[in-house]
Amino acid sequence: MADRTLKSKLRNETKIVSESAELKRREHQKELHRKRQDEGLARFAGELKAEDDQKRAVFRRFEAYKRESQFPVGVKDLKIAVDPKNQVIVVPICGRPVPLHISTLKNASKNDEGEYVYIRLNLLTPGQGVGKKDDLPFEDASAHFVHSLTYRSRDTERITDIFRSIQEMKKNAVKKELEQKELEDVVEQNNLIEVKNRRAIRLDNIFVRPAPDGKRVAGALEIHQNGLRYQSSIRSEHKIDLVFSNIKHLFFQPCDHELIVLIHVHLKNPIMIGKRKTKDVQFYREASDIQFDETGNRKRKYRYGDEDELEAEQEERKRRNALNKEFRNFSEKISDASNDSFDVDIPFRELGFNGVPFRANVLCQPTTDCLVQLIDPPFLVITLAEIEIAHLERVQFGLKNFDLVFVFKDFSRPVAHINSIPMDQLDNVKDWLDEVEIPYSEGPLNLNWATIMKTVTSDPHSFFEEGGWSFLDNESESERSDESEQESEFEASDLDPTDESEVESDFDDEDGSASGGSDDGDEDDEDMSD
Repeated sequence: MADRTLKSKLRNETKIVSESAELKRREHQKELHRKRQDEGLARFAGELKAEDDQKRAVFRRFEAYKRESQFPVGVKDLKIAVDPKNQVIVVPICGRPVPLHISTLKNASKNDEGEYVYIRLNLLTPGQGVGKKDDLPFEDASAHFVHSLTYRSRDTERITDIFRSIQEMKKNAVKKELEQKELEDVVEQNNLIEVKNRRAIRLDNIFVRPAPDGKRVAGALEIHQNGLRYQSSIRSEHKIDLVFSNIKHLFFQPCDHELIVLIHVHLKNPIMIGKRKTKDVQFYREASDIQFDETGNRKRKYRYGDEDELEAEQEERKRRNALNKEFRNFSEKISDASNDSFDVDIPFRELGFNGVPFRANVLCQPTTDCLVQLIDPPFLVITLAEIEIAHLERVQFGLKNFDLVFVFKDFSRPVAHINSIPMDQLDNVKDWLDEVEIPYSEGPLNLNWATIMKTVTSDPHSFFEEGGWSFLDNESESERSDESEQESEFEASDLDPTDESEVESDFDDEDGSASGGSDDGDEDDEDMSD
């Protein structure tokens, strides 16, 4: 059995897969799955179901004005007033001006009916989230809430201005709230300590992504005592500081088979560059220098043919080797300056596979600690140590591509998808996952991971007690059992081999008797002729 091989003929090439290697991989995967199951049980042992008190929304209270003298002018006339500074709408209710914060407004509408114009204010009240997450809980069960307010007026122009001001104030409030939510995980870094009494080690004529002002401008990268500093060559205020304590991974990717050579920094916590939040900062230089132009080379005036092309190729090769050496040495100096808090990681191109992690089809390359794509933004950096399990989707006969899904150990983190991987890379992806000790499973369909992760995060302890991630293998195992049953149906025969032999012998006897009768008839004819 160990010497037997399975030959699978594909469209472009013929692969020979060792059956013993496949069995070893399956056994290793079973061991990894058992290990991950035991880790999950130990990790969530003794934890009860996620308490609702921890995730329960707090009833938000707003205090726009501390005293009545702060009310805007005109509220004494019991008219609707809009205060954009304090984000308040003052409306008359029962003969008194009542302030409503813009966050309590759900939406507003305006209708014209005859000589009157109606403005309706729909407010956020508890209990509206039917089938959705209710952000406003019942703080006081005996309290009464106003659901909506409708006002009528003959002054169409004034109501139109009020409606427009309310819409603009609501839009700005939503935008501000989204910005604050986006910047929640942004951590302010420590101050960069510059090098004194000597010149800082620097790498000149490089570009940065993302750029501080959105423009592609060359600058210099310097190594200081506790971090890196990128300084633009045009504007002194355009600089990016990266402290070593916030750097998670440092990558160097040579310009072999690529147009750029780069040093990529992946951060632990995101920072703000201009108006953008990012966890990836990249410093690069183009491998093909624009000053080396064929039309500008003096030798082109005197020599033509293959010799000139060979010399240009040699110069290109030397220039690429020099760039690789320069950037690699600088990346190693960065690692040394950080007291080896992180190492330089280099992608393995021979292990790469094509896929679509975001919008474009790119080459995803494994490194020692990560799976990266560093050429086309948005960049992909997945730390292998943070992966809980990998799942291969759309693995079935007849399809040209399959999808790869990574589930992280932090279950609150969204899963990562790499779609449209060529089917001829399936064995290579499985081998790589097995080598880096990531348990994987496969199935014929795409799964609803939002629902799956919601179930997992609601009660992780019960999830692992009920088998954990073993449900991902059930579909493939059931398919194998169905296939084996179908094959057994075709292989089974209702006839007994002895019956078949008897039937064959009966036909043989008939043939023999028929042939014998014809021989006797021939003999009789011979006798009659005599």
